[in-house]
Amino acid sequence: MDESRFVVMWKYNPTSRYLKIFYQDGTAVLFHPVPEFVYQNLLRTQDKAAFVEKYLVYDLHFSHIAIA
Repeated sequence: MDESRFVVMWKYNPTSRYLKIFYQDGTAVLFHPVPEFVYQNLLRTQDKAAFVEKYLVYDLHFSHIAIA
């Protein structure tokens, strides 16, 4: 069974280009280096979780760490 995840908060540091995504289940993922234009696109999209899965995890292959 596929479980839905929802993005509840995010933090971006333009100096280090680290993007931390927080989900409703208490987990978080840290992506780096994320250019500012990608972060700006995240702000514009309606479905934040889909954006993270499609662009950050699959298409752009940023280094990322899952934080439980």
